[in-house]
Amino acid sequence: MPFYGSPVGILMLERMGSGVRPYIPGDTGNASTWSVPVRYKTVPGMNVARILGPKGAELTSAVVHAATELVREGVQLITCGCGYSIRYQEAVRKAVGVPVFLSSLLLAPFLEKMLPPGKALGIVVASKCSLTQDMLETAGLRANIADRVVVAGLEHAPVFARTWIESEGDLDVSAVEADVVNAAVALLDDRPNIGMLLLECGDLPPYAAAVQQATGIPVFDYTSMIEFFIRGLVRRPFTGLV
Repeated sequence: MPFYGSPVGILMLERMGSGVRPYIPGDTGNASTWSVPVRYKTVPGMNVARILGPKGAELTSAVVHAATELVREGVQLITCGCGYSIRYQEAVRKAVGVPVFLSSLLLAPFLEKMLPPGKALGIVVASKCSLTQDMLETAGLRANIADRVVVAGLEHAPVFARTWIESEGDLDVSAVEADVVNAAVALLDDRPNIGMLLLECGDLPPYAAAVQQATGIPVFDYTSMIEFFIRGLVRRPFTGLV
């Protein structure tokens, strides 16, 4: 039986480890982040360690099954709380009859195309060492694009890594924000020609405003992508003067 009025379906990772780590407003896992009601579904067996590991592809059938269930429940869009779910993009897209945006990395080719010659797109990811060329190509980025796309990882950021990669301890919002801002600023210090930033991880949008304030350039994330689609679903008449 379908549920009505929740057009966005979000696949979620299993919560692991100890400590209190809520999904705060802005996080993909917080329902108040979105302008329309959403439906969540946890994928059994999909956790941070597995999706970042070399055998993450083994979860494909479980991801497809969960996405299919969400579509049966009435959603009109499938997304996921983890950007590394890009590895399941094609399998889910072929299995369901609705648009699929499993990773904010899908924004990367669009943003790169908007930048003028001489400018680069900076991408901040949870784990740079887990990001493969296959994932980038699945997202639509062509090969040999190092001069246009620069990636920084947070796997060595002390608080972010402990909180969201190692799944340990309580969430310290200010400390995680500092880690994310520092990574973005360091990336721009290394590559001053970066003209836009894309935040890959679904836990990063709460810090996008702080990153923009620190860098002074446009910052995009999961919410940029999903809200773009929502605005296509929920069109309202324009009002104004003629």
